[in-house]
Amino acid sequence: MIAMPAAQTDDSDDARDRVEAYCRLLAAAGVARWRTDEAGGAELHLENGEIYLFGELGVTRLR
Repeated sequence: MIAMPAAQTDDSDDARDRVEAYCRLLAAAGVARWRTDEAGGAELHLENGEIYLFGELGVTRLR
């Protein structure tokens, strides 16, 4: 694993926190729902059919 400089890590963590907070708002509004996949990963399923996987290094659109 490549270590990132502390400032970049802090910025990445802040951005991730903001994305996750926004996704929680979508779920609270009823336009998305959280699911756990077979490997234990967090997935966000939107009403329009889009699915996002929240991984250790980022978010991946699955569909």
